[in-house]
Amino acid sequence: MIQPSEKSNLVSYPIRDIVLEAKALERKGTKMIYLNIGDPAPFGFRPPKHILDAATDAMNHNYSGYAPSEGDPELRQEAAKYEGVDSGDVFISSGLSEGIEFLYTAMVNPGDNILLPVPAYPLYITKQKLYGGAPVFCKSDENFIPDMDDMLKSITPSTKAILVINPNNPTGMIYPRKILEEIVNLAGEFNLPLIGDDAYEKIVLDGEYTNLRKIHKDVPLVSGNSLSKNYIYPGARVGYIAFHGQGWDKIKDAIQRLCNQRLSVNWEMQRAYIAALRGSDDHITVFNKELRKRRDVLVKRVSEIDGLSVPMPKGAFYALIKVEKQAWKSDWDFVRELLKEGVVAVPGSGFGPLDGLYFRVAYFPGEEQLNDAFSKIENVLKRH
Repeated sequence: MIQPSEKSNLVSYPIRDIVLEAKALERKGTKMIYLNIGDPAPFGFRPPKHILDAATDAMNHNYSGYAPSEGDPELRQEAAKYEGVDSGDVFISSGLSEGIEFLYTAMVNPGDNILLPVPAYPLYITKQKLYGGAPVFCKSDENFIPDMDDMLKSITPSTKAILVINPNNPTGMIYPRKILEEIVNLAGEFNLPLIGDDAYEKIVLDGEYTNLRKIHKDVPLVSGNSLSKNYIYPGARVGYIAFHGQGWDKIKDAIQRLCNQRLSVNWEMQRAYIAALRGSDDHITVFNKELRKRRDVLVKRVSEIDGLSVPMPKGAFYALIKVEKQAWKSDWDFVRELLKEGVVAVPGSGFGPLDGLYFRVAYFPGEEQLNDAFSKIENVLKRH
């Protein structure tokens, strides 16, 4: 039998891996409520009309060829204006996911690491394993805010950058400005660049939000963004990374070569992103209002179920829920029992070494479906 490579065995993506098991049960008749993935489309959310119109218009014009490898010049200009950098500092990627891969390819040698928060989006964990080896994490407090003392202890000569995901996936937390300033100061002290994952920066449900590009001072920063979440268009698969500050020339040269070898990003969707950056953000008010309703239903139901707890998510559309009972050997055992009940969630261990048993949900379903899902989760807990 032909064997897979050792590198391929390092790849995991629990957010979608769990779906394979869910579909197998679904084929046998179990009706599923999918809380595993941050995709608003199945729950009736649509991108703003001006973005869809721009994509349609591009299809009707001459955008069927290869786009420039580093991205449509107009899109680079608009993203640069948004970020406050020059257009040469912006590189268009196939979703932010490709931008993340490019950063690891360009910055990380075997044995090196980008310091990750715990919990962290699984793609960063997998890319670290593929390009540098074992991930290095910074611990968080009970509200999933980085522990600055632990961050200080975790920095070594092998650390190449510090990652900040804010608002956070998988927790939905928003980092206080004071913590962000401390991270900037620590990065400056150790002469480390920062990576800011801004995929959810417009999805702020409560409290104040501060973006690193506003406070990074003279610390080099690369910020990543996309059409996916802020503009409710994950299927478009177009994003960018933008370099702020000095010292990036060799990395940008590497990113350009990586862009060249993959040829280009879908040109029609790049035109849609131009419309997004130039157009109104009125959809955000409506979107966030609907998300806030669903978030409040989720938090209320968790508070009513003995054995569950969750800090109030303030951004994005996720919650990382703790299971207080120790009736399961692993979080995978727990989410597999949820599958049998008809609920698809993601095991917390997919987001890093958490202290306790957790599962992540995306709260896109309406009130009726969320209540149904948490009644099923409560049934599982009551059986143990």
